[in-house]
Amino acid sequence: MLSKLLLDDKRYQLFLGGMVLTGGVSFLLLFYLIWSGVFQGLLPAEIAIPGRDFKILYNAATRFSQGASVAEAGYIYFPLVVYYHQLFSHISFYPAFITISLWSLLLAVIATFLAIKILDHYQVRLSTAGKWLVLFSIIFFCPVTASLNSGNVNTLVFSFITMFFFFFCVRNKNVYAGLSLAVATVFKIFPAALLLLAAFQRRFKFVLVFLLILALIGVFSILLLGIPAHLYFMEYVAFYQDGKAAGSNAAISSVIYNSLELLNITGTTQSTVNISWLFIRLAFVFTILGYLYPLFRTKAEVFRNKEWTILLFSLFSVLMVSLTSHSWVYYASSLILPFLLFVFCLKLTTSEKTLLTISIAFFSFNTHIESLSAVVGGAFSTLVYVVHPGVIGYLSFLTLVLLKIARLRQAGYQQAPKG
Repeated sequence: MLSKLLLDDKRYQLFLGGMVLTGGVSFLLLFYLIWSGVFQGLLPAEIAIPGRDFKILYNAATRFSQGASVAEAGYIYFPLVVYYHQLFSHISFYPAFITISLWSLLLAVIATFLAIKILDHYQVRLSTAGKWLVLFSIIFFCPVTASLNSGNVNTLVFSFITMFFFFFCVRNKNVYAGLSLAVATVFKIFPAALLLLAAFQRRFKFVLVFLLILALIGVFSILLLGIPAHLYFMEYVAFYQDGKAAGSNAAISSVIYNSLELLNITGTTQSTVNISWLFIRLAFVFTILGYLYPLFRTKAEVFRNKEWTILLFSLFSVLMVSLTSHSWVYYASSLILPFLLFVFCLKLTTSEKTLLTISIAFFSFNTHIESLSAVVGGAFSTLVYVVHPGVIGYLSFLTLVLLKIARLRQAGYQQAPKG
């Protein structure tokens, strides 16, 4: 039965959709049961707080509205974004939380519409039922559902990344694509890594457009809020990139830092690990870029075909959310479009489908695994703490992407049909 599932693309797509829906719906049920007190005392209390992330930003925006500076208010995003959260700070917390969640949900629906347009561009024609399955799979993908429950900006970032890909790869509109990527970058720094896709495709006009838009946003923000606010933001980013143990951290580096905490290794040793991990990440990224450079130098046009575009976009997407020092499960929402492109647009072998299934499964049931570990305790809880489910999700997808790239390269850089 498993072999039939992996060999039949339609059954495989339905299976993945069903798995994602099961994960998302059961997450909401679990969330409600925890919130209502059914599991009171068994699970961490902070799991049951709706709008947990939004509350921090809401309180900071409220203090900013009352006359505090960005730094005094404790606002932790790019300073200009404070005006976005200030819009919601004029009403009480829970109505504001519901409003921003509905707004994020609307953006997810728009992103779904664009994702379907992208699939259509790559000659994937979905039935009406297929389109509804994609919509519900996106909304109930656990990282999106969790993001909506927490009220953070990750669903917004995913939506603007999808807009970027649509305008960049489908419509070839540099200004709209640059603006979309700039908005995503202002809310979360890591989407700027997708600029590498344009560099590999020699779309240097887009690179200039993006950098110009980002520079204008930066200048405008400094003129409005002053240099100290931006220095505060830069200090926070630098501090946040220091490796620290955290149970819900899904970054690959969390395996190192959580292990160090269990072994009670701190001080000079941990500082050495911080520096070593920085160089390991740089070496890893430059190794990949060096692996692709000969093709870039001799046949750069091949990077514009369908298969290479999807692979490069997926590569830079998974690297940007997994190699940071902190990567919460919400960040995996930025992988939705790469997942869709892999499922519908690429021909996958049985082993490749297995890796993709593992990745999506660990993201879909991330909260379930964490909650179960809190109940069970013991060695299982320790294992989940050291190796977060999201780490397995990221590593599985990264392995899949690198495997596809290596196979395509070994095949002599064959060109896929023009997208």
